[in-house]
Amino acid sequence: MHNIILTAVLLILGSASASAQFYTITKEKEILPEKQQKMAPDTLQRSLGAYESCKKAEKDSLALEVPVKPLSELYARKVYARVSHEKELPALTIPNLYQEIIRNGIRHPKIVLAQAILETGWFRSPLCRNRHNLFGLTNPKTGKYYEFNHWTESVRAYYTKVQYRYGQKSRINSSDVDYLKWLRDIGYAEDPRYIQTVVQVMKQHL
Repeated sequence: MHNIILTAVLLILGSASASAQFYTITKEKEILPEKQQKMAPDTLQRSLGAYESCKKAEKDSLALEVPVKPLSELYARKVYARVSHEKELPALTIPNLYQEIIRNGIRHPKIVLAQAILETGWFRSPLCRNRHNLFGLTNPKTGKYYEFNHWTESVRAYYTKVQYRYGQKSRINSSDVDYLKWLRDIGYAEDPRYIQTVVQVMKQHL
């Protein structure tokens, strides 16, 4: 009888222990979701905070890039101005060359125009096409032909390197004949028939 009672007590205790153990396991399994539920709002909050930070950083980054646009537009305007300036430079034609000669204050413009036609072979010579040198102007120090960026610079160079010497002799009111003799005297060209050829170009084409 005593053994039966003891066995019954042990069975009850074992059942209680098993129940306690089952409860503990179940409780632990139930606690984990509760902890996850408590952590989820924190995690979500942190994610939202990170998202807002990223959006703010992106906004700040875009704000810093805004000043670049005016610089690009300014550069574009400079390029346009440069191209427009280049388009304003006149083409090499007889009328344009004659007007450029007069604009630079060069005296005896028809003689000078005839010189340009003769020196360049009607603007077809390599010196004219490649170096924009219309008058065969050479550097006295090196003996090489001058090279210009545009033919209008060559006209200006004729005034500063040739006619200024003529002006120093106070021949402002001299005739074309006197200027032709002066060109011959300074040895403008090696060809002894140079002056005659210039006069011939003037009579036939100008």
